[in-house]
Amino acid sequence: MHGTAQEPIARSPTTLSSSEVPPSPFPLTFQQAPEGSARFVLLALLVPGLVALMAPFWLVVSQLASDPAARAVIAARPLIALQLVGGFALLLVMFGWPLVHLARGLRRRRVITIDASKVHSRESGFFRTRVWVEPLSAYVGVAHRVRATLSGVRHELVLVHHNPSKSLILRSSSQISQEAVEMAARLFSLAEIPSREAASLAPLHGFYRLAEPQPRLAAA
Repeated sequence: MHGTAQEPIARSPTTLSSSEVPPSPFPLTFQQAPEGSARFVLLALLVPGLVALMAPFWLVVSQLASDPAARAVIAARPLIALQLVGGFALLLVMFGWPLVHLARGLRRRRVITIDASKVHSRESGFFRTRVWVEPLSAYVGVAHRVRATLSGVRHELVLVHHNPSKSLILRSSSQISQEAVEMAARLFSLAEIPSREAASLAPLHGFYRLAEPQPRLAAA
């Protein structure tokens, strides 16, 4: 009996349906706002203080407007007028600049978008919009940092950059698991910075509180 050669079986290339392909987590989008209630406390202190210190100037102006004799004294002694103007200007500098800065901070909002290769930031406020783009490869790692706040101990998952103004808080909560830190490091293909080194990192410029990123990075 003669054997017959078998035809090689052609195999079609394996394909995955859309439901079998793992979805990409990118882009991640963070809606952020300035953190903390300290600015409201400062406003509550500065505004009444400024009003109280401005009261004497208001009384002097009212007196000058209604009393010709007071105007005659000022005309005869111009140095008094210079002193009043100088004091008023000093108050505006001491209180006005902090108040303007705090008011600007109340309206600041930032949108961070992280894709597979870049970090996009768009920060808007009362007077200007600031935009920057940074390669994801420029970040040095992911750190789990613990810091004390007025409301208690807070755990932060930070995407660390050599420039502290471009470091980003990826997650902020009362607890962050080691699994979440490792998952973030794998997601961004970055090193995990040990906690002992994270404690010595330069402080971030203008801490931001976070809404949940879309999609969520990981459960705490």
